[in-house]
Amino acid sequence: MNLGPIVEVAIGIIFVWITLSLATIQIQEWITTQLNKRARDMESAIQEMLANPDLKAQFYDHPVIRGLTANKRRKPSQIPAWFYRTPILRGFTKEKRKLPSYIPAQQFALTMFDIALTADTESSVIQQGILKIRDDLHSSRNLPVQSAIIEELNLLSELARSAAATEAGTAITNRTLAVLKDETEHFVENFGKKHPNLKLDNEVLRKIKEGLESTLQQSPKLKAAMDNVVSQQPPGDQPESALSKVRRGVAALSVISPEVHQALSTLLMNVEEYSSEKEKSLAKARGNVEKWFDDSMDRVSGVFKRYSQVMAFIIGFVVALVLNVDSINLTVYLWRDPSVRQVLAAQASQVQLLQPGTGNNPEQAIQQINEQLGQLNLPVGWGVNLVNGVASADDSCKPFPKEKQTFGIPLLASNKCLVPPQADSQTNILLKLVGIFITALAAMQGAPFWFDMLKRLVNLRGTGANPAEKEGK
Repeated sequence: MNLGPIVEVAIGIIFVWITLSLATIQIQEWITTQLNKRARDMESAIQEMLANPDLKAQFYDHPVIRGLTANKRRKPSQIPAWFYRTPILRGFTKEKRKLPSYIPAQQFALTMFDIALTADTESSVIQQGILKIRDDLHSSRNLPVQSAIIEELNLLSELARSAAATEAGTAITNRTLAVLKDETEHFVENFGKKHPNLKLDNEVLRKIKEGLESTLQQSPKLKAAMDNVVSQQPPGDQPESALSKVRRGVAALSVISPEVHQALSTLLMNVEEYSSEKEKSLAKARGNVEKWFDDSMDRVSGVFKRYSQVMAFIIGFVVALVLNVDSINLTVYLWRDPSVRQVLAAQASQVQLLQPGTGNNPEQAIQQINEQLGQLNLPVGWGVNLVNGVASADDSCKPFPKEKQTFGIPLLASNKCLVPPQADSQTNILLKLVGIFITALAAMQGAPFWFDMLKRLVNLRGTGANPAEKEGK
């Protein structure tokens, strides 16, 4: 049995699938970037790990994590308040949150330890309250929130972070905390003096005032509760060591997030026993936290992979439907036309797997694949025929054609008929959808998978692997 034609048909089909897969990847990356899917999945996972929205906000606002994103805090906008009151205009002008799509485990552990070191300070509690107000305003869809108020809350948060570090380690605790409380208490008045031309919405002012007042009222109570918890902790062999300070901070976190306290306490349990030297105990503890983060991110990666596969299938189906890339029809066409399949097989043997450009939008990707497939003289794409009368009543436009009829899809009740190249009576709309479904399944596998299959078939069609490939093995 001569396998040459079968191999050539397979090479041609796989070549088409590779082209379609590359376009699918381009569109998928564009959509994923626009939706910020990876970053949002990671944010949800960290929310579950920390089990406290205020603690999560403090984590993402930490300079180590904020430095992982390309955006920089801008100068407060001077756009008048009335401009933000219109929902349509506000939707165009509101700046989207920039979250990192990837956080190294080392940065996660360092950030968590730094938060733990200042967790039992009143300034840290105030910072969490400020960030909660900022995030609530930032995510609000009904309030005309100006960028200036967000930027000023960011500055107040930076003051709280600096005060927390001072409060934890120097002798000027009372002074820094007093400055922070004064700035927080008179935030609205100071904002009006700093930006006299900006008029805040009354509802925004009310939310800010109530939020800051509640924060200042709750912070001493939370501080007292944290001090009580920390005082009940055993002093340890070296009370002033970094690991002991982290343990006290983790104990203080039990007041605001019992879940993260339980997780970190478990990870820090008996780390000294597993370290040959005392100075390595902190490194061991950090390694445990890094592994906790990596394990959580593995689950996020699995969820994202399944999401990507479903999205790749949907995108592949839509692209195949729009461009009429019917695998069944292409197989029959290549089998019947030896000259086309031989030319296509020769071109496929020279193809190189190129990385798709992430900057392409869906329209450009579809246009590129349409041009590439069109240059191969394959029966892809759709045409529109005009018939006499209503298209659905014409024999040249039948979704399920019979003898002496031609396949076509009537466009509503008009005289226009959507037809594929070389339309005949051998196909119908059901068979066409099955062929497109097969193409979508192939696109879902990805270009690298089919590129590897293509290389194997090309070697099978020719004389085997070339000398360079053999030497590289």
